Amino acid sequence: MKHRDVRPCCRWVPLLVGALCAGGCAQPSSDAAVEADHPHAGGGVVTHRTDALELFVEYPPHVRDVPSDVWAIHLTWLEDWQPVREGSLTLLLRGPGGAREEIAMPAPARPGVYTATPTLTASGTWQADMTLAAGGAEHAIPIGQLQVFESEDALPHDVAEPPSGIIALLKEQQWSMPFGVAVAERREIPRTIPVAGEIVAPGSGLAHVSTLVAGVMVAGGPSPAPGDRVEAGQTLALIAPTSLDNSYARMRADVVAAERDAGRAERLFAAGAIAERRLEHARHELEVAAAAFEAIGGVRPGDEEAGSDPDLYQLRSPIDGVVSERHVASGQHVEAGTHAFTVVNPATLWFVARVPASHAGAVGDASSAWFTVEGTPRVYTADRVVSIGTVIDPNSRTLPVRFEVPNPDRALKVGMLAFGHVQVAEPVEAVAVPAAAVQEEDGLAVVYVQLGGESFQRRVVQLGPSDGSWTIVNAGIDSGEHVVTTGAYQVRLASLGDAEIADHGHPH
Repeated sequence: MKHRDVRPCCRWVPLLVGALCAGGCAQPSSDAAVEADHPHAGGGVVTHRTDALELFVEYPPHVRDVPSDVWAIHLTWLEDWQPVREGSLTLLLRGPGGAREEIAMPAPARPGVYTATPTLTASGTWQADMTLAAGGAEHAIPIGQLQVFESEDALPHDVAEPPSGIIALLKEQQWSMPFGVAVAERREIPRTIPVAGEIVAPGSGLAHVSTLVAGVMVAGGPSPAPGDRVEAGQTLALIAPTSLDNSYARMRADVVAAERDAGRAERLFAAGAIAERRLEHARHELEVAAAAFEAIGGVRPGDEEAGSDPDLYQLRSPIDGVVSERHVASGQHVEAGTHAFTVVNPATLWFVARVPASHAGAVGDASSAWFTVEGTPRVYTADRVVSIGTVIDPNSRTLPVRFEVPNPDRALKVGMLAFGHVQVAEPVEAVAVPAAAVQEEDGLAVVYVQLGGESFQRRVVQLGPSDGSWTIVNAGIDSGEHVVTTGAYQVRLASLGDAEIADHGHPH
């Protein structure tokens, strides 16, 4: 069969029922066509959807008592947009005066395609229905009505001109690639401001761990690498102090001496040998020495972990998290203040949205945000506003708005660039399409609409607010129309003539 010319048949349009309609749809539409190589009009093309299946059937003109040409029956599972590969299909046709034709097709002739050649014995209007038995369930699929003509001379000859802008993409092409269609519907979408931003760690979730003493990084001690998880208080490295002035060793010795003096003062005061004032002075000296030692991460003598060397300084993590950077190596000499590790707690991060100054007056009503990050189409949501800036950045002319973002799967990384929207007002109710259906072509917002099983149309649309999943379409799409959500680029290629299959049509 040659590549089809999708043209509505003037005689069949009022007779086709339920084309391209989801189960229970109140506004069915039809997609009727004739084959380009058919000498007469009178056949038809029907697209119909149930909850689970899409039917796309092409059938030729019918003349009473004459075997028809082949019906091409295409069945697609809507869950994954793949062809029906197994199952029996029954075609039941009922005509005037009790005439009846039932054809059983035990399996598809090829994936997704069943074929039949009915002979209808009475002229007039016939009712056609199908039942697919697959996967232990039966799926009823209405086709609608068709006309059987008394003779070939009675076949209609007038064929209407095809609508402009129709794009053909065959079922075999749709099945061979990721493809999906959704229904445009009325939804409430919040008003939003488009923003760019970045992912950062909150102040409590980021720690730059620096050495507080000078010394040598001890080989053989703890050595967490980037990506390793650590807990608050966990030792990241051991340092052998080398400086004598205000060194770790000197400060530890001061604590030991102060503890000895305080203990001696306790005993002398108990024996009445000294005044209480001298005891209080000894205790104060111990508190000062211990506070200075603990301020650099030291552990008071006697409180060290079992097996630890009291002469080594333990560099510890102040927070739970993941080591993101390590700047020191074993055996390296470090000075006090050397940045050794960076630890990040990725469980909760911030999305810092940079709101353009022109919208700064509206961000006081900001309540939530959604965004994507570089490298993935996944949409993230943030429902808690942490802070709203009070100063416009003079260079970028933006106002920072910080949102808290849960990150349980650790997919978000500090430093990622983000692009999204900030919700700033009450929702708008209007016709909406899935955000994935909107394509940008030459600076225009475009949606591809499925008119029939293999026919599509490019629509330039006017967009309204978006919540990241659905986008308001102010003009160009009606509620109930079917829009391409996956595979829109291939539909565009088909419109340019670049997506044809080898034989330019179905190999019936």
